[in-house]
Amino acid sequence: MAFASPMPADAALAAYNASYFESAHGGGPINPVLIAFHSAINLLRVAYVDRYVDANGVRVQSVLEVGPGGGHFAKHWLARHPGTSYLAIEADQSLHAALRGQGIQLFERPEDLSEEPLLDLVVMSHVLEHTADPSAFLLAMTARLRSGGVLFVEVPCRDWEHKPQDEPHLLFFDKAPMARLLGDLEFGKIQLSYHGREIGDLQSRSWVTRVGGAIRSRLLGRGVVAPFARTVRGLESLEDPLERAAVAPYQAHIEQSKPAWWLRAAALKLSDIGPVSGKTIL
Repeated sequence: MAFASPMPADAALAAYNASYFESAHGGGPINPVLIAFHSAINLLRVAYVDRYVDANGVRVQSVLEVGPGGGHFAKHWLARHPGTSYLAIEADQSLHAALRGQGIQLFERPEDLSEEPLLDLVVMSHVLEHTADPSAFLLAMTARLRSGGVLFVEVPCRDWEHKPQDEPHLLFFDKAPMARLLGDLEFGKIQLSYHGREIGDLQSRSWVTRVGGAIRSRLLGRGVVAPFARTVRGLESLEDPLERAAVAPYQAHIEQSKPAWWLRAAALKLSDIGPVSGKTIL
């Protein structure tokens, strides 16, 4: 497993995450195309979780999302499953008011959930790569997940290989370390899949491809949507033409056989275990 070195001190990491969007990205997204992309890719994640839940006969009545960001996953989940009790832990306090406005019950720390009923589903998208100790983090965040409940994780896959900078990422995943991490923490029926454009393709992007992408983005920003918004297999659930147009070139709806932009994992919690003392899984 690849990881950043040196790792930041816990206090520095907590301070950074308390204003994550400002620290890492200069504020939350305001570009309509970028917002459409986030909405679309989260609807694809919801569909992925729904398929796994249905295949394993899990009834989901309560969800904890770790790091909901702009709340796009929650929006789509609650639209599909309006009776769900939806809880969240979000370190970036600038997002709290908007998340509460969606009917999400916010908590500061996982231990604050101790009086809550057991959870059926824990969701974290693009969170685990920002942690210094993935095993301790997952143990804390799934402590209230019931036996037989579902964990869904999405992380970038080997993104140091194709990005000019690694963003504020501390861990860099592939299937093998993710499978070992979840297996050693007593998760089973582990489903792992690559999604998006293959890393080999991302590494070999020509200047023509880059220029074409820039032109496409500019046209979308000016409202020229129809030429890019055709419905293709895997995007049928996206009713908004701008959402289809924004997400299509990233191929987030396509499962790849080779390492690709994103790694998704879903698993069942097999038993209730306590902290793994002195054990760091790499």
